[in-house]
Amino acid sequence: MKKVVIVLVILAAFFALYLPKDNPYTFYFKIFAIVILMVGVMRLMSKVPSKNQPKDDDDVS
Repeated sequence: MKKVVIVLVILAAFFALYLPKDNPYTFYFKIFAIVILMVGVMRLMSKVPSKNQPKDDDDVS
């Protein structure tokens, strides 16, 4: 699943940056590509742990 999201993010970034301007719907395609890019990056970053989380193994009870 992670590989699919990575490919989707790369394709969305390509389309967001390199769509030609001669199409009247280019603005909407770019907005859609940027939304897909942001959602994909959000899904990829949700698996990365935060540096600010306390470690559970240090808790002595």
